[in-house]
Amino acid sequence: MTPYISADDFENYLTTVDAAMDEALRAEPQLAARFARSRAVMAEAGQELSGGNPVGPAFKIANTALTVAETYYMRTDQERARELLYIAVRLYGFRNQERYAASIAQCHENLAQLDALRPAATAPAATAPVQTSGPAESASQAPQGAPADASLPPASQAPPLPQQASAPPSVSAPRAVQPSSWRRSSFDFADDGDGDGQGQRNVTWEQLLEEWRGGGEGETPVENLLDTFAKHVTGMIGRNAPMAFKQLKPIIEKDLVLLREKLTGASVPTEVFVPLHERAKEVRQVASRTLYGFTRGGTAYDGQRIRLQWLATALHNLSLRVHLPENDHQIIADVLGYLQTLQVEYRYNNDRRELLLAVSEATTLVAVGELQVYHLSKIDFVCRWLRHAVGIQLLVAGPEPVEPGGMRAHRRVKNTALPGGYDNPETWAGELLRQWAGEPERWNSIAFILLLLSNWKAEGLERLLAALYYSKQNEASSGPETKDEVREFWRERALDMLGAARGVRVIRNAWEPGSAQGAASTSMSLTERDSVVQLPSRLLQGMAVELAPKTNGAVMQGALFADRPVPTFLASNVFGPIGVLKIDEAAKVQREKRNFDAYGELLHPAVRSSKCTVSTATVINSTNGGRYQGILTSYVFRNRDEPTTLRAWLVKTEGLEDKALRKVVKELFLEALGPWLSNASRAMGDLRGEYPALRPDDYERTGYAPGKDAGTELDHFEAPEVAEVFGVEGGLTWRPRTLGALFEGSSFAADPLFTDSDAELTNPLWLVAHIAEVARPGVDAGGAGQAEEAGEDPSELLEWLLYNRDEGLTTRSYLTCVSHGDLHCENVLVGGTGREEPDLYLIDFETTHRGHICKDFARLESALWSRTFAWTPEQLAEIRPWFADALRGESLWDPEIPEKADPEVRRVLTCVKRLRAVLKGCEQPNWAFTDLEYRWALFASLLPFARYRDHETPSNRFLPFLLAAELAEGIVDDARKATGKAAGRGA
Repeated sequence: MTPYISADDFENYLTTVDAAMDEALRAEPQLAARFARSRAVMAEAGQELSGGNPVGPAFKIANTALTVAETYYMRTDQERARELLYIAVRLYGFRNQERYAASIAQCHENLAQLDALRPAATAPAATAPVQTSGPAESASQAPQGAPADASLPPASQAPPLPQQASAPPSVSAPRAVQPSSWRRSSFDFADDGDGDGQGQRNVTWEQLLEEWRGGGEGETPVENLLDTFAKHVTGMIGRNAPMAFKQLKPIIEKDLVLLREKLTGASVPTEVFVPLHERAKEVRQVASRTLYGFTRGGTAYDGQRIRLQWLATALHNLSLRVHLPENDHQIIADVLGYLQTLQVEYRYNNDRRELLLAVSEATTLVAVGELQVYHLSKIDFVCRWLRHAVGIQLLVAGPEPVEPGGMRAHRRVKNTALPGGYDNPETWAGELLRQWAGEPERWNSIAFILLLLSNWKAEGLERLLAALYYSKQNEASSGPETKDEVREFWRERALDMLGAARGVRVIRNAWEPGSAQGAASTSMSLTERDSVVQLPSRLLQGMAVELAPKTNGAVMQGALFADRPVPTFLASNVFGPIGVLKIDEAAKVQREKRNFDAYGELLHPAVRSSKCTVSTATVINSTNGGRYQGILTSYVFRNRDEPTTLRAWLVKTEGLEDKALRKVVKELFLEALGPWLSNASRAMGDLRGEYPALRPDDYERTGYAPGKDAGTELDHFEAPEVAEVFGVEGGLTWRPRTLGALFEGSSFAADPLFTDSDAELTNPLWLVAHIAEVARPGVDAGGAGQAEEAGEDPSELLEWLLYNRDEGLTTRSYLTCVSHGDLHCENVLVGGTGREEPDLYLIDFETTHRGHICKDFARLESALWSRTFAWTPEQLAEIRPWFADALRGESLWDPEIPEKADPEVRRVLTCVKRLRAVLKGCEQPNWAFTDLEYRWALFASLLPFARYRDHETPSNRFLPFLLAAELAEGIVDDARKATGKAAGRGA
């Protein structure tokens, strides 16, 4: 059985053998030439151990122990020779006893010679435990707060050494290191500096600071260097990873301030090369040594202290540029060491997920943006840090995302051979890429991530792959041959995607970061600004590759949908428009695909997409960590078609007559949506669940608009942005019973749109809170005050509205059909060449479901009032009284249109009149629509438009709120009449 050797044991063996070699050299300096190779090998072993690789070091330490024992100690110190030989035997048998059987046999021959020279009574048993000497950094010496790992047995508790070696195997070519060679126990991986520690003093950070404050002739005060240094560091990170830097900037700036305080009174020998070079090496040794301990555990204070050490190293290396112009790669390495410290601190912290992704992205982009391939051999430890960063990106932001705390338990990197163990984090990237190379459904997603981490540049991709697979010993997550094959596989996949992306042209990307300010951003990350997604055109090109038309000349045109908060583009090829590409949250995209498959095919192919395709590639929203995907809905457009939205057609088409408007509305509902409407059936249930603005928070239905209810809707109205638009400090609250109390002292109360009679209207948010049982009359804050203000107890009114057998919301019998769920004017496209009889196309099936038959009608009417024309005060003065008069009886279903109505107002009134008439015609003879049923639907649909951001003017937000108030007042008045409370209402 393979003997178990812990991390501490490896360190002890390394220290013991190194110390023995140093003692031998001091005693016999002439051995320097004989031990030259051994010293180099031990330096490499130290670096590899610090990176978490125990395979190569085991063989290197064993060879050195055998060499030193045979060359010096077998003739000078038999007990020391015996100790070194036991170490060699143990390490040779660490992974492959058969492969190193000859070396093991040689050790036992030497042990037999030593035993023959020693009296039998004192000869040690072959199973004696190995005793180590020399200092070692154990778990107890880790930074404060680091847990001692009780699962790691010390060398003295290790399994016994083998009694004898097997016969030497036949000579053959060296075997490739298999993936299992990288499996490790639950101790974490370590990190290293430049590895050039030969001859360096063993000093502490505090000792260095004290020495630097001593000063010297020709030295420059640190204070004179820090401003330039700060600009260099922030410039490097900000230039290569602007979005990640935006998140990390507060931490970096704070650390730079602390560095200034820590280095107060210190100076740097900028004018003298040798002392400056030695000091740069010395402080890096301190930084790398303390980071090594920090990987095993530590506090936030420890992390901050190590970050300052890396910054101090970078400061000294920056000063070396005068003497060594080619020294820039060392400065980059120090900045990456600083980022690596942050990465180690956050890597398993779910609460710091976004910062972890930011720092791993910054690590990768700085490395591929600043380093050249030929630098890797000089700072090979940076490759380990880069592999760590890419592994985090692939696990946390990849196609099978996990929370940071779950990375070690992910099935793809979990060490099944050792309970609780996991792969070396340095190998995660290679192991994941090796596995995913055999899964075609992951190819686009992984190629996309590799391009993101390469800044969408071919040279960046080459540098990234070179660093991921660089190793002096060719020890990657798989054997050398397989490693090269995997590397070439992903290189081809990513370059194919990059080439295809360059063939996608983007025209008017309204979601380009910085487009609102007139200058495009250099960001390559998907972010969010004011709740609107920011999508760089380069990123869009990459996401469009998988879905874009395969013919030459694919074009993504965003002008048609520029007002939408979600990036949406008309996709075209050389033959004309072919579909609509949308980039949205992965959950919504998947929901749209499912809804299209379930309900879309019920519609006629002429009005809906022919297919709905979702990309396998995903991208992370850097602002909130959300996953986004692309979805292409393909339409049978003709090459001469110029699709536009129903809103644009309604607003911009000149000379539209009432007849054309009525025909389009009729065609939309009875032709395009006819198959859904005609498939109606009766249902009994709680109508509140159909509309998020009325939905209680414990309502069990989540298929439509999951996660949304009256509580979340009320929260939106208290947002600062809504408060600013309506001029109400603290936002719009549900507690005042009337609009007069809600807007008292606000700028909105002084607006000409707000009249004296409006002050008496019921606050629609008050009605929402009580209908959804967010508030309890007379119990919650404002309950008793509302009764006094209105001169009535609302409990009986609400009881009737909720539970009346014929009219109550919770016990209502109503018609259901397949509902689009979000039928506004931008989700209906208008095509064809004839403006009087346009072709209609439906898009965006994300909220499609079986629901209340009134839903689509109420949603479209709300959109007509809120998001068509930018209403003037004169137009609003026409709309409001018309709306108030058209809420009951025949006036609701067949309202009159004034002959002298404003032309723009008339267009909307004509559409509203027609859609209400179509809805009324859908009722069943024995179950007619009641006025209250549609008014509830309209109330719940109008209210959200008041807090949406995408309105041309504030008046287009005021209007839906006031119309909802008209509806609320009418609904409450119906309850008064039904309960005999009409006379009890006070002023």
